[in-house]
Amino acid sequence: MADPLELYLLAVAGMVVFFAAAYVYYELRTPAGRPLRERGVTQRGIVVATVGTLGTIIVFGFLGNVDISANLRGLGYATIGISIPLVLGYLGLNISHTLGRRWRRLHPDNDVPTGSLEPGEVACMGEVTGAAVDAAPVTGREACCWSWSVEVLNPYGVGSNGDQYVTVDGGDGGVVFTIDDGSGPVRIDPEGATMDLGATRTRSLEPDEQPATGFQSPAPDVERNHADKSRTYEESIVAPGDHVAIAGTATTDDGLVIGGESTHVAIGSLGNVATRYRNQAAMYGLGGLVGVGVGVRWLAALYGVF
Repeated sequence: MADPLELYLLAVAGMVVFFAAAYVYYELRTPAGRPLRERGVTQRGIVVATVGTLGTIIVFGFLGNVDISANLRGLGYATIGISIPLVLGYLGLNISHTLGRRWRRLHPDNDVPTGSLEPGEVACMGEVTGAAVDAAPVTGREACCWSWSVEVLNPYGVGSNGDQYVTVDGGDGGVVFTIDDGSGPVRIDPEGATMDLGATRTRSLEPDEQPATGFQSPAPDVERNHADKSRTYEESIVAPGDHVAIAGTATTDDGLVIGGESTHVAIGSLGNVATRYRNQAAMYGLGGLVGVGVGVRWLAALYGVF
């Protein structure tokens, strides 16, 4: 049973995990969190990972039988260190769940011809048709929808792990476009959708290098605050002629259109996209199980539970 000193140690370890998770949770709500969201990291996943880790630490702390008075600092550091594979393991399992949901939504068995869609949850695929395009923000290419991000080398100084590129901004956008699988067109509204696009290109700038004439950075604050550091812009698009897979909600407010925050736009056919998400879900699921297993085993050994 935990004594007051051990409870204090558990509280400190819990606060470290909580505040680290809170930072990532709110980072996901910013443009810089877009790459994480595309990879399946969700705010719910952060909450689950945090609660799961704190719950495991607290339970083992109460069940454990260890004399912490001899080396309080060492045990505290060990507890915080062991929480890392636990957090990553629980997060990996949640990412696996998210990617698994994408796989089920985009499974070829759910395919409905674009000309036969009705209001409700739908999945379809087809070729991007029509001339509804706009200029993508990084390269200026004609595109129907796009996503972009910018990384800066050591934006807040060199950390303990040495030089690191950190995503500091990002975004997505597009115009309403149509796809057609030969049975008839359907409109897609990419506003607020999750995107997994292709034709990725990068634009790199060295420290103090001025952007080329005509390049209007989509992140002017980055150029203003980090112009003395290396910056790398990355952009992916969907353009007319591309084949895309769509899952989302079809509505008839202004003619049939698929859109909203539940919409997912991915380059490729439903079969290829579903296979990609299935494989990623399996990979993250296996990694998550290993992380949780290792964390639980180490924590149990540390606190003398088993």
